[in-house]
Amino acid sequence: MRHRPESQAALHDVLLGTGVFCVLATTIVLLWRQNALLLAATIGIALLVLRLWHERHDAAFFLVLAGVGTLAEIVFVQCGVWRYANPTLFGIPVWFPLAFGTAGLACERLVSGIVRR
Repeated sequence: MRHRPESQAALHDVLLGTGVFCVLATTIVLLWRQNALLLAATIGIALLVLRLWHERHDAAFFLVLAGVGTLAEIVFVQCGVWRYANPTLFGIPVWFPLAFGTAGLACERLVSGIVRR
C-alpha cells in the first residue's frame, strides 16, 4: 500500500465514512419491509466495512457499539419510548445491531477524518 499524506488519508476517511453511512441509510430506507433481505444486506455492508477498517480498535468499537446500542434500543422500545414498524425480536428489527455498529464505525471514521484535517 502506498503511503498517503495525512491530509489525503483524512479526506479519504471523511469521504468513505460518509459514503458508507449513505449506502447503509439508503439500504434501510429501501428494504425496511423485508427483514431477511435487509439482514443479508447489512451483513454484507458490515463485512465490507470491517474489511476496510480492520484494526483491533475498529472491531472492538463495532462490537461494543452494536451491543450497547441494541440493549439501549430494546429498553427504549420495551418502555414505550418508540416502536419499529417491522420488529422481529424484542421489539426491534433483527438487522438493527449490525446497522447500528456499522453506522457508528462509519461516523467514528468520519469524525476522525474531520479532526485530522
